[in-house]
Order: sequence, then structure tokens, then C-alpha cells
Amino acid sequence: MLINGWKIYFLKRLFGQQRRELQAEVKRLKATLSPEDYVRHPTVKLYAAIMRAIKEKIPMDPFAVSFALTGPLKKFGRVKKMGIPNRYRLFFRAFRVKQSQSIFVLWLGYPRKEGAKNDCYKVFQKMVERGDFPTSLDELMLESDQG
Repeated sequence: MLINGWKIYFLKRLFGQQRRELQAEVKRLKATLSPEDYVRHPTVKLYAAIMRAIKEKIPMDPFAVSFALTGPLKKFGRVKKMGIPNRYRLFFRAFRVKQSQSIFVLWLGYPRKEGAKNDCYKVFQKMVERGDFPTSLDELMLESDQG
């Protein structure tokens, strides 16, 4: 997927899996619900908001202050609000190298109570520290599917 000059990729084993599961659930809901119930279903709304963030919001400027994280996560960005339900965060990493611009959507986090062990920012930081996400552009490309 190429949007505003940015190539968009999905990390296969994390966000790629989450996206496939959400897509399958949305398809199942479409087949089983009335059109009115389908468009109001929280899972359908979540999937639509995530895809809108990926296709519209992030590619406008992935380095915007509204996406910025700090401290050990400063190389990463996250989508908060912008149509995505308040309890979710969409984490990504953007690279601008010479003529190439790439965005890697990494993981959809589910925040819990701030400061709790399962707060999505703490979980994401532990994932980064464990090396769950490749650090170089080349490694990310090997472990990602183009959106």
C-alpha cells in the first residue's frame, strides 16, 4: 500500500495476525448481522477506525507530535484517539531514508489501568526491550507484509 509517498507494511507475527483476526471477525459479522447492526457493531467500528488511521492519519505525517512517544520508545509512534476507541493504541515505526519512506504498523495494544502491569505502554516497552520488533529497516522489511 502506497499512500502520500509512504509504503505501509504490517509486521506479520503481531499486527498482521491481529489484523487478519479482526478482518475474519468483521466478515463473519457481515454475514450474520443485519446491515443496521453490522455498522453499529464495536468490532466493525474498531476495524474501520484502525484502517482509517493507517490509510489516512499516519501517512499525513508519521513524525507528527500527536504520534510521538518519549524515552526508550522515542523511535516509535502511536495512534491514540483519532477515531480509535479510547482503550486501544496502534503502535508503529516510520523510516525516511533517502528517497524511501516506510511505515511499519507493529501492534495494536489494549490499555488497561494506567500504571498497571498490563498497561499497553509498559507491555510495548517490554516487547521492545525483548527484541520483539526488528530494529533495522531491512529486518523490518523481511518480517513484514506490504499493506
